[in-house]
Amino acid sequence: MENRSQACSRPRVIILVVIVLVLLCAAAGMIAWAITRENSFTDDTSGMTSWTVGKAEFQLKNDSLVLAYDQPVKFRGQFGVNQPLGSPIDCSEAADLDLCLDWNGDRKLEIEYSLEGNVSCHEIQWTAQKCQNQILKDCFDIGESHWYGGYEDFHQYWPLERTTRNTSAYTPTDTYMDEIGDVVDRYFISTEGIGIFIEKDVPLYISINESEDKRICLTSTYKDMYPYVNTEGKLPSLKYHVCRAGNVRKIHDYMSNRFHGKPSDIPDERLFKYPIWSTWAQYHTEINQTTTLQFADDILQNNLPHSQIEIDDNWTPKYGDMTFDTVKFPYAKRMIKDLTNKGFRVTIWVHPFFNIDSKNFKIGASQENQYFLRQVGSDLPALVTWWRGEAAAVLDVSNPKAVDWFLGFLSQLKSEYNISSFKFDGGNGGTVPKVFSFQNNDSNPNVYAELWARLAYRSDTTVRHQEVRVGASTYDLPMFVRVLDLTSSWDRNNGLEKLIPVAMTFGILGYPFVLPDMIGGNGYIGVPERELYIRWLQANTFLPAMQFSIGPWLFDQEVVNISRDYINLHAKYADVIVSLAREATTTGAPIIRPLWWVAPDDPDAQTIDSEFLLGNDILVAPILKKGARYRDIYLVEGQWQDMLRGSVLQAGWIRNYTADIHELPYFIRLNSSVTINY
Repeated sequence: MENRSQACSRPRVIILVVIVLVLLCAAAGMIAWAITRENSFTDDTSGMTSWTVGKAEFQLKNDSLVLAYDQPVKFRGQFGVNQPLGSPIDCSEAADLDLCLDWNGDRKLEIEYSLEGNVSCHEIQWTAQKCQNQILKDCFDIGESHWYGGYEDFHQYWPLERTTRNTSAYTPTDTYMDEIGDVVDRYFISTEGIGIFIEKDVPLYISINESEDKRICLTSTYKDMYPYVNTEGKLPSLKYHVCRAGNVRKIHDYMSNRFHGKPSDIPDERLFKYPIWSTWAQYHTEINQTTTLQFADDILQNNLPHSQIEIDDNWTPKYGDMTFDTVKFPYAKRMIKDLTNKGFRVTIWVHPFFNIDSKNFKIGASQENQYFLRQVGSDLPALVTWWRGEAAAVLDVSNPKAVDWFLGFLSQLKSEYNISSFKFDGGNGGTVPKVFSFQNNDSNPNVYAELWARLAYRSDTTVRHQEVRVGASTYDLPMFVRVLDLTSSWDRNNGLEKLIPVAMTFGILGYPFVLPDMIGGNGYIGVPERELYIRWLQANTFLPAMQFSIGPWLFDQEVVNISRDYINLHAKYADVIVSLAREATTTGAPIIRPLWWVAPDDPDAQTIDSEFLLGNDILVAPILKKGARYRDIYLVEGQWQDMLRGSVLQAGWIRNYTADIHELPYFIRLNSSVTINY
């Protein structure tokens, strides 16, 4: 990011060589000074002016505004990073605010303080006054705290301070491309009881540990052409809330209740009990009527339970034409009737893209319809490249007529073919045009993900057995949110080790109904190895839902039997999961919880990323390492029944706990009221 003077001025021609040399020397000195100042908090108090607002002290020294929270200092921040602030006008009394500082003609800072019980909050708002390219940037020390929240990530480090992210637009993009992922919330919490929530309309960029600076930085600017398109010439603002409570659990409860909505209901209970079976990872795009029927028969012949079967990618003649390809599916209606008669509900894959060779592209792009995102200042559709096409239009989900048009196709698939529900793919900012025109003129790219998810919910409001892969201010929607395609590998690079951290992150961000993607991963480089498949199955067993694609019969009968056993184990605890899902609608609590949920001040519980709690009373510690037959397990406070060995164990570390290939270590809190279905 360039500094303010660079952003708001035009380069000038310097004629005299002497002046050039002088300016270059001065600039070099200023750069060295700025770098030193940005990456350190000086203890020099000379020339310092300070303001106390609640429990926070704001210190202006050497043209730098520093936040110090409590004594001894546990949380520090630097405001106006890279912007020499000078002396402001104190406008607090005139503005009737706890603190108002005005750098006349440049920027203004407004702070309001509130106290609710034992939780204190500062509402902080910077407003640019000079130009739309101004950069407003505040940074906060990570310190010795552990941090959580943020976004779905390719690696999903837990705690969050283990990650490194250079300054990036904070919008739902593509997890698979190692960008900020499909599920995003402007929300961060720490073990010191600090919570940060950034307002939705801020053109936000974020960095974490950039240049190993051990800071989280928030930036607001319209400097770049996209993704925050600013055709109206608005001046940027940076508005956020910093709150503090006694510990990480207390601050999460407060922040979640204040800033997150709660699900209005829960998804279909059958999805919590029995697996979804998708054609994707086993067949990818090579599906047809024969393979789909064979897939269903294999499930039944191996006596494997199911909630529904999902016909995935490449069932249409062209991408965007919402009807079956009659070459691949010559008798689609009969096929779906046969599947229904076998006991399957049938769902189908849909997306917002219309390739230019599809019939529906011509209809949607017509002058009288204009159902697609448009080029700025034009009635023509803005085309994109996506993973199934070099040139495609994208549905304008802000256009009510376009939404109704799309939902009409889905309704027709239900009535004509007896399709039960849908898997909604896409919807993130990575596959919409970088510059485009919405019908509603909203320039925030997060809006596309939000409106796509809301369209998805409208497709099935009664049974609610659809799935979507994006989340952005859609906490209220009672449907499963899918983790983006995981890789069939053991490591944290989108593999098995990511599974637990991403499930916990979804819950903290306000999305309790996490669908953890395909057991065994997506098989992009072939069928996963046998051991990986079994350990993945075990790690998934106590998560809210199970989704298979690669059939266990591709391995051997023992894997089929193990799969059946763990599907049945999941079903035994389905009532617990459903009860926790209903709890989420009243409290906002996640179904899958980190260990610190019940032990927020326990240093071990704060960093463990390979165990999780189902509710408060079931602790799960799967084997996640290749070739391992034992692992260390940490039990949080209380007494725990070992469900493999039958013994009662005390809190603390269990070293070298053994678990053979068919065994999943899990524990139930002694004297808890966990209900098991037999």
